[in-house]
Amino acid sequence: MITFIIGGMKSGKSRFALKEGENNVNRILYYIATARAIDKEMEDRIERHKKERGSHWITIEEPVNLKEAIMKIPENSSIVIDCLTTWITNLIVEVYDYQKFIDSFIDLLKKVRENFHILIVANEVGLGIIPESELGRKFVDLAGTVNQRIMEISDSAYLMIAGRALRIK
Repeated sequence: MITFIIGGMKSGKSRFALKEGENNVNRILYYIATARAIDKEMEDRIERHKKERGSHWITIEEPVNLKEAIMKIPENSSIVIDCLTTWITNLIVEVYDYQKFIDSFIDLLKKVRENFHILIVANEVGLGIIPESELGRKFVDLAGTVNQRIMEISDSAYLMIAGRALRIK
């Protein structure tokens, strides 16, 4: 099963995803973190996230190859991927053929959806202004397209607004 959780920054997406993942009793809990600790503020943010989810979550730090990370996880686990938007940023910056990574990840999700409960967290990037730079526009276009593709294959989806979940699928 795939659950898509989308919303703005600090809307409660991660907290909601963790709670939903924990609702699946008798499953091992995995958290795939896509962020890199690139500065002190990100280091602090990552540490806060670790404390919030607690030691009962097994953390896999994988900023690029989500397919490889998922393939290491035993079946019947709950997996939170946090966050798809950060992963897309990493791909644009670090990977020449990022479309290959995206297609491969989505193909894998379609194949393993029956074996896991996968909760995918993403930022809604389409509610702001059009970015000034070419790279900014490329990012918004790609993130919006990937969000649509994930929504299409999701079994359920929630829009997070100020800590409240609105079921949209």
